[in-house]
Amino acid sequence: MPDTYAPSDYDDHFCLKPPFLLWLVMLYLSRGILLPLMIGLSASGGGNSQSIMFLKDVFKANALLPALIAAPVLLALLRRSPRASAPFRWLWTHGRSLLVLSALADFAIALCTAWVDGTMDEPAFGAIVSAAIDVYFLLYVLTVRRVRDSFADFPRHSQ
Repeated sequence: MPDTYAPSDYDDHFCLKPPFLLWLVMLYLSRGILLPLMIGLSASGGGNSQSIMFLKDVFKANALLPALIAAPVLLALLRRSPRASAPFRWLWTHGRSLLVLSALADFAIALCTAWVDGTMDEPAFGAIVSAAIDVYFLLYVLTVRRVRDSFADFPRHSQ
């Protein structure tokens, strides 16, 4: 890694920590899986029927494809340790490309949603906002050196 990072930018395994915004990118693109999971867990843990109704209002099936691409990268981040298996290492190494693919898929879905709707009502406006967020996150993942350096770094196998 270049000398541009402070010692506090590294984790206990001497690997560059992913920036906070990269965590947000992964969470946002994984929302098609994480949101139903979180609401389902809260409903089973004593939630009420309003939680399920909220899920039906918020969850869109078209968010599932980008989430299926991005969620494994988030999982690889959570499993990033010297004991991580080869599939997690592969996912992390290719994570930047997978996030780009996920953001492009989410962007295309948002544009199609806005285009099909055709009117400037609430769903179309939400799709346009989602597309704008996708473009911002896409540019962030493609252009920020810290993101590139984070994906290039993974703890060495433990002996």
